[in-house]
Amino acid sequence: MQSQYLQPRTCIRQQMAISAVPTPAYFPQRGHLRGPAATAGFTLVELMTVIAMIGVLIALLLPAVQAAREASRRTQCTNNLKQLSIGLATFEAVHAKFPAGQRWSGPRSDPASYASAWSVALLPQIEQQAVANLFDTRFPQSAPRNLPATSQVISLYLCPSNSQIESHRSESGHLINLGGVPGEGMACMDYLGISGPDKDAKNPLNGELYGRQRGILIGTKGFPNSDKLTDPPPIRAKDVTDGLSNTTWLTECTGRGADEKQGIVDAIHGAWASGNNVTHIDGGINDDPLPQAWHNERIHSDHPGGALFAMCDGSIHFLPDSTSKKVIRSLCSRNGEELLSEDAL
Repeated sequence: MQSQYLQPRTCIRQQMAISAVPTPAYFPQRGHLRGPAATAGFTLVELMTVIAMIGVLIALLLPAVQAAREASRRTQCTNNLKQLSIGLATFEAVHAKFPAGQRWSGPRSDPASYASAWSVALLPQIEQQAVANLFDTRFPQSAPRNLPATSQVISLYLCPSNSQIESHRSESGHLINLGGVPGEGMACMDYLGISGPDKDAKNPLNGELYGRQRGILIGTKGFPNSDKLTDPPPIRAKDVTDGLSNTTWLTECTGRGADEKQGIVDAIHGAWASGNNVTHIDGGINDDPLPQAWHNERIHSDHPGGALFAMCDGSIHFLPDSTSKKVIRSLCSRNGEELLSEDAL
């Protein structure tokens, strides 16, 4: 006999099916929606407002992103000069003298002689012995048989902020379109060896002309019988009487390639293996416009507002464009006894 408290199973299923049917009051049919709920998407004014807001945000963020990237590049450039300075100090420790800024294979009066720069001599000290081993010292660096060495792009010799390049320099950092002048394909360099202040500049201490070769990475020009010299007199750390921390030996001249006069390539001073990769400093920081700054080997940097200098004690300083020529010349002299103010660096 079926209990009065138990309902048939079929009745329960029917009640569940009935309760599951939605009522029209809560689930209206398609097309019955009214009011704001029926609106989909954005109006044109709303869309333009959103686009304008995104544009403002990008305009605000882009300078910050660019500044962060430049800060990173400048840090890398600082590290490059730091490593080069360590290499120069190591060279002096090994050879009891700093490398010559420029030396000759024979007397300068001999047309067959060729020059070699400090940047070639420094290769073993910056972990580039393999490149140094490729040189055939019987031939100039610009000779085709030395191209396996001189075409090597050395990262320590390039500034990562370099954005402007001379017309004879490729994006990859090689000399191009030299018109038959030896050196096609040689790799370039953005750092410049300093042989002293300009010879016609006056020492602010005594008013006398500096003369030639008053720096660290010196050449033979200006010495007695210079046409017969192959190496300049040796410069040692003890000869830097102004103090290693007050004397610079490297700065920036970024983007260099070849020097051109009257449409003809005259020199390949932008190559790291070039014997011309050293100069006396004349002028201020970023004073000369391009391409004059390249051709005259003046201080030029793509870092905004100034240029980096490597001091003989291994410290690296960023000097602003406003730095006076007097201070720069004093830094380039190893023994001028100039008195620099405490805020000069």
